[in-house]
Amino acid sequence: MPPFPGSTAKFLKPDSTFQKRHGAITPFIAERDGQPVGRIAAIVNRSHNRHHGDRTGFFGFFDCIDDPAVAAALFEKAAEALRAEGLETIRGPYNPSINDDCGILMDGFEKHPMVGLPWNPSYYSALLAGLGFEKKRTLYVLNLPLHRQDPPARFTRIVERLEKRANLSTRTLDMSRLRDELAIVREVYNATLERNWGFVPIGMEDILDSAADLRAIADPRLLLFGESAGRTAGVAITLPNFNEILAGVKNTPHWLRLPHIFLLMKTRRIRTCRQTVLGVVPEFRDRGLHAWLVHAQFTEAKKHHTDATLGWLEDTNAEIIDICKLVGGEPDREWAIFEKPIAGPSDPPPPASVHSAWANPQ
Repeated sequence: MPPFPGSTAKFLKPDSTFQKRHGAITPFIAERDGQPVGRIAAIVNRSHNRHHGDRTGFFGFFDCIDDPAVAAALFEKAAEALRAEGLETIRGPYNPSINDDCGILMDGFEKHPMVGLPWNPSYYSALLAGLGFEKKRTLYVLNLPLHRQDPPARFTRIVERLEKRANLSTRTLDMSRLRDELAIVREVYNATLERNWGFVPIGMEDILDSAADLRAIADPRLLLFGESAGRTAGVAITLPNFNEILAGVKNTPHWLRLPHIFLLMKTRRIRTCRQTVLGVVPEFRDRGLHAWLVHAQFTEAKKHHTDATLGWLEDTNAEIIDICKLVGGEPDREWAIFEKPIAGPSDPPPPASVHSAWANPQ
């Protein structure tokens, strides 16, 4: 289905938030007989390399026909750009960072894509394997059939006792104080994910940039703050699956797509959602607040949607995966992050011309 108009192009602009704060994106297009057959971006993320003290390059915005020779030409061009920056490995896909869309979909190709979770054809993983890439991390999502069940009664009793004992309550995000509220989200987000592999702290400018996109689709009722005796203890963010709207405009002419989107936003109910962020402030960890916040997020989402997708979740996050399964989460799809060393340039017969997208901005 088509992305929201402009949502990909905004990253490629030289004055994008990513390129101003974190690094550089160099996009390439492969052509054969004058027709585009693939694309890729070489991504230099200086913030990542400073934070982790390594020399990793990244690729993203990858799209390719099922042709190993075209994929090889694209990745060689990306590797060439990264080698010129003194980088030693290539990892991805990140579009353009770990705080954005990332990963190669490994299964569930027949399922409708969820907002913020990329879809790709099934042959992508084979293309990368054929080029010597190895899977570095697995990212999971769970499906939660909100319409079909409630959390187990025993689990509900436990979180209700915890709620009384720790004086817990939830409130929704106050849109009139958006910047202050997002500062809280940023603090909890960074504190929650700091132990994740490859994590890079998100800056205030980054989160404001993301909020500008999400403001049109977010439901304030599903942007929850957990509080203990009036102090922020955690954040739980659920987003309506805006892809349901985008699916409805895939056959609409490009010049009519935006007004058609606005019409559907007013007339169509979004049935599914993605529970995308759940974090507890460090001082409140190990007190059962993760379970309480998952329960609160489930209860509120059930009022407005029929099904939810939980994640993504790293394969090492066993505690949250187990809690999500407790409220009915079922294993759903997996994405993978791939990586390989950047070897010296190869010299295969060119199957396609690969050029900088900047040279052909159309």
